[in-house]
Amino acid sequence: MADVMQFFGPLSAGKAAQGAANYNAQSALIEAQSRENAQRASAARQLGATRAAIGKSGATSEGTPLLVLAESAANAEIDALNTRQTGERQASLYRAQGANARKASYIQAGTSLLQNAGKAMGY
Repeated sequence: MADVMQFFGPLSAGKAAQGAANYNAQSALIEAQSRENAQRASAARQLGATRAAIGKSGATSEGTPLLVLAESAANAEIDALNTRQTGERQASLYRAQGANARKASYIQAGTSLLQNAGKAMGY
């Protein structure tokens, strides 16, 4: 019976580790999406305040003020996309860890199977 547990135990552990890693990957994506949305909302408020300041100063939304707004909007979008990419990278790392844990469990189970077969054959 112990021989069977030595074979199936690592497989169960590997499957559980992969499940946990997949959950963590999904959580990382959800968190990154939330941060990305918050970053975009914050940027929209900041751009609105900048537009209001430009209007209040009496400057027109042409020329330099327009270029400043356009550059600020572009930078804000780059920041949001970087936030998303960071979350995707983290999720990818979690998935890779899970896959590695699953593969390691196969190796461990196979090793146990071979050792027990060797013992049964008298080696």
